[in-house]
Amino acid sequence: MSGSHQVVIVGAGFSGITASQVLARAGINVLLIDRNSYHTFIPLLYQVATGLLQPQQVIYPVGRVLKNYPQARFLQAEVNDIDFERQIAYTNTGEIDYDFLILATGSQPQFSEVPGASEHSKPLVFLSDAIKLRQHLLTCIEQAKQELIPEQLQSLLTFVIVGGGPTGVEIAGGLSELLQTLLADYPKLRQQSEVILLQSRDRLLVNFPEILSTYTARHLHRKGVKLQFSTRVKRVSPEVVELEDGRMISTVTTIWTAGVEANPATDTTDLPTARKGKIVVQSTLKIPNYANVYAIGDVAYVKLRDEVLAGVAPEALQQGEAAAHNILKQIRGESPQPFQYIDKGRAAIIGRNSGVVSKDELQLKGISGWLIWLGIHLYYLPGGRNRLNVAYSWICDCLLHSRFVKPITPPYPEFKSFPSASQPISTVSRGSKPMKYIPLIGRSFLSTIFLYSAISKIFSFAATQQMIAERGLPFPALMLLGNIIFQLVGGISLILGYKTRIGACLLIAFLIPTTLVFHNFLADPTETTAFLKNLGLIGALLMVSYFGAGPVSLDTGNHFDQV
Repeated sequence: MSGSHQVVIVGAGFSGITASQVLARAGINVLLIDRNSYHTFIPLLYQVATGLLQPQQVIYPVGRVLKNYPQARFLQAEVNDIDFERQIAYTNTGEIDYDFLILATGSQPQFSEVPGASEHSKPLVFLSDAIKLRQHLLTCIEQAKQELIPEQLQSLLTFVIVGGGPTGVEIAGGLSELLQTLLADYPKLRQQSEVILLQSRDRLLVNFPEILSTYTARHLHRKGVKLQFSTRVKRVSPEVVELEDGRMISTVTTIWTAGVEANPATDTTDLPTARKGKIVVQSTLKIPNYANVYAIGDVAYVKLRDEVLAGVAPEALQQGEAAAHNILKQIRGESPQPFQYIDKGRAAIIGRNSGVVSKDELQLKGISGWLIWLGIHLYYLPGGRNRLNVAYSWICDCLLHSRFVKPITPPYPEFKSFPSASQPISTVSRGSKPMKYIPLIGRSFLSTIFLYSAISKIFSFAATQQMIAERGLPFPALMLLGNIIFQLVGGISLILGYKTRIGACLLIAFLIPTTLVFHNFLADPTETTAFLKNLGLIGALLMVSYFGAGPVSLDTGNHFDQV
């Protein structure tokens, strides 16, 4: 297909990146424009705010996304205006002509015209929002530890969340767990702290089945979150949230998750708009009266079968693909096709080990919902390194309740609290030179049992497979293969000291089910010694996971293992 056509895409979110990849793959010249040089994985922003993840774990360079597409270019710029008649986009770097235009500029917080909300509440839509919120939360906790005036103390320890959708639920659960970590040594302050979730409707997660909403409310209640339904905010001030029923909540922290609205790249006066400022589009995702302009993602008002799409990531991904294919059809002289959305279900996480999933008649909750939520987000998170780092953080949080709660020192993404890769080892490890080899020796000894076990299973594959089958476990060959891979990867990781914490967590993930299934001393007392041996190995691996590889390792100088 001819690449003479120029397609300009404004916005490097889910829909914009998807559209650019589809078009570039077909040989079309694509220019992707965004004010930031990175794509932000918005679903995980709340985990940055609550200290579970670091900011660089939820962003990915746009240039790297497009590096395998010669026809695609990226421009970091701000789009100030668009002349739809002359087909020109005006940016802070100059004018850009286009043959086709896709608006995928995403969303911004919607404050519902509540006085003071935009000035005094804290939204969670952009990466900068998450960083500012985390800084604010840490500041409140530190000030509370020094505060003597009861009224001021209660205001510092009261956290109000407005909005009971997925983001509100997720931030409520994450904030509760963060407070548990930060105030572990201050039980009186922990008792005084309050997380209050305000919901204007009569239940949480209104787009989920009611049974899952009820489960979510019950689980948040057990985590200490106070829920207030059918409650609307009248006014927000720096230290008070005023409700429509006249009640006042004294707080210096109001987190606003009560919805988003379109974030247009240009004045939309000449464009048809609907509620939340979204651009009305036809069934083909084209903007009326402009045959070569599309709007997709959160900026578009898409109505299918009398139902308005909610603006979640799966919708944006499918819209990006559909708009790109329609442009390809137009270039070939064919008619664009109506957008057909395939509902892949909904998922939300409530907190550690608990989530909810809804897909048609399938409804999951608890650990199963949590695991599916984790899997979905790991799958869509861009970048293999990001996936490994995020998975590591989740494993540590699950096993150790570990949170990265150090302040982030601007300018982002530089972290002053991390040792620099150029620092000499002596500044990182204060031990004497001979002593620095002790962790290496310990890691090597620890790895031998796993490497020996993996190699022996390779040479006795059939017999080991039969033993697994006799336990009644499914797919014995596949399970054995995974067992061997886990031990080899984990053992080599320990010896080399490369991604050591991930390797240790892999071995822990292997040891726990193995110990419970094959060395359960309650079922067979003769397995007591093996059970205790594995328990000791898990303890040693937990220490490696917590303290890292030590100075003599490939991880030395790597920020990931020096936190």
